[in-house]
Amino acid sequence: MNERHVAQAPSTSARLWVARALTEPAERFPDLDPPHLDPAGLSPADAALALAIYRTTIQRWYTLEHLLDQFLTQRMRRLEPAMQAVLLSAAAQLVFLDRLPVYAVVDQAVGIARKHVRAGASGMTNAVLRKLAKLVAGRDPDTPWTPSRDALPLPGGGVLTLNSPAMPDPADAVAHLAVATSMPRSLVKRWAEVFGMETTTALCLHAIENPPTVIAVEPGFDAATDSDTPWTPHELPGFVVWQGKHEELVAFLDAHPMRRVQDTASAASCQATTDLKPQTILDYCAGRGTKSRQLALMHKGAKVIATDTHPDRREQLRETAEGIDNLEVVTPDRAGDMQYDLVVLDVPCSNTGVLARRPEARYRHSQLAMGKLVTLQREIVDLAKSWVRPGGHLLYCTCSIERPENRKQVDRLLRNTHGQLVTDDAHLPAGTGDSYTDGSYHALMRL
Repeated sequence: MNERHVAQAPSTSARLWVARALTEPAERFPDLDPPHLDPAGLSPADAALALAIYRTTIQRWYTLEHLLDQFLTQRMRRLEPAMQAVLLSAAAQLVFLDRLPVYAVVDQAVGIARKHVRAGASGMTNAVLRKLAKLVAGRDPDTPWTPSRDALPLPGGGVLTLNSPAMPDPADAVAHLAVATSMPRSLVKRWAEVFGMETTTALCLHAIENPPTVIAVEPGFDAATDSDTPWTPHELPGFVVWQGKHEELVAFLDAHPMRRVQDTASAASCQATTDLKPQTILDYCAGRGTKSRQLALMHKGAKVIATDTHPDRREQLRETAEGIDNLEVVTPDRAGDMQYDLVVLDVPCSNTGVLARRPEARYRHSQLAMGKLVTLQREIVDLAKSWVRPGGHLLYCTCSIERPENRKQVDRLLRNTHGQLVTDDAHLPAGTGDSYTDGSYHALMRL
């Protein structure tokens, strides 16, 4: 029997929560911010389902929209946001979450549309979703995807086959890849021009991965595994991939101060400062403080000052700093009170190196948005360069793979300051599971 029809139907509350949570993104699309999701009130099982549906919908928005448009009398974006949310979230379940029974997905979507959109929405919801369900032929996790009008790529490298040629013609490689992996066509075209089509395809496929939780562990940690350990060693030493429950993760992190959730690419930027002997460090764009904590533990003889312009992130930064004696959190206006041996700038960026972790970021891509980001990055660099003492260092880093945000910014700074490039590294996102790594860039400069 097809496994799509044997699983027990989950509670309607999870699907209703998702439909409500997606209504605002549908209204704002493609200008999506990082979500602040709180499935409070749902059971643990329903919360896990709701978050999985939400993430899949955001991650494969263009793909789902393309498929739904083939069964609608008007384009989906012309429907009211609440209706878009119902259809997209149900489509995500029917197409990509294969263990959910079709009848439950359709019936509950029909009920949600009737009660929370409008009375006449139920008939259209029922008809469109039943046609979409019949489009899905099956999935093979072991067969690599190749561009085809009747196939979709799955996370991990598998393929989902369709019963009819519903996808764009692969002869237009950019258009086909954009729909198949839910990427803006402008970004796919840009990558193709910069990296070539083979690398671009790999980047787009990586953006639909389900990224693992990577943990940086203390030196000497024994990553040998057996059947009782909730982690596996990452292929890079000093990291493990978490596979246990959340409460186990909290206990694991609390067991040693150097353990932190951090991808290998993110950790590499601060590791570039290993041979330095700074007495004072400023982490200006500190966010929630992962790098601040890493720097404080790496350079125990240094005083680390950390700040962020966003009040909520700064509050989380203070929580991160608790118990670390050489880490102090200040307001941004105090950052320039002194000069530092090392200034770290993890600047706002396009996030194109971490689209698997931040799927909503892909839809914001445009030349206009890129121009605004580059201008903001320049303003931050121009402000912070005076805080580096003569002969000190500046570490510039992003989670972007775009040259205008990375090496071009560094070259500009070096020209303006006559500084020296110590090292830089541009890393493309790659791998799955125990080999997974985000994309990133960092440059260490002596000014």
